[in-house]
Amino acid sequence: MWYVLNRLFGWDYVAWSNSAAQGVARVHNDGTGRCYYWRYKGTQLADEIKTEEQVFWLTCEPSKYLVKTEAQ
Repeated sequence: MWYVLNRLFGWDYVAWSNSAAQGVARVHNDGTGRCYYWRYKGTQLADEIKTEEQVFWLTCEPSKYLVKTEAQ
C-alpha cells in the first residue's frame, strides 16, 4: 500500500521497529525542517528522525530529508 501512495501522491515512507512493535510510517517535515514519523498515530506519539540508520528508508534516499552539516 505504501508503494501505491508513494506513486500517487509522492509521499515517502520508512519502516521502523523497536522492542515492542514494528511498522511502516509516512515521513513528515515540521516547520523548522526536522523530519519525523508517527510511530503510534492513535496515541499521538511521533519520533524525530535524526540519523539515517534510525529507520529503513523505503521510498527515498535519506539525503532528501536529512541534511549533513559541517558540525556532524
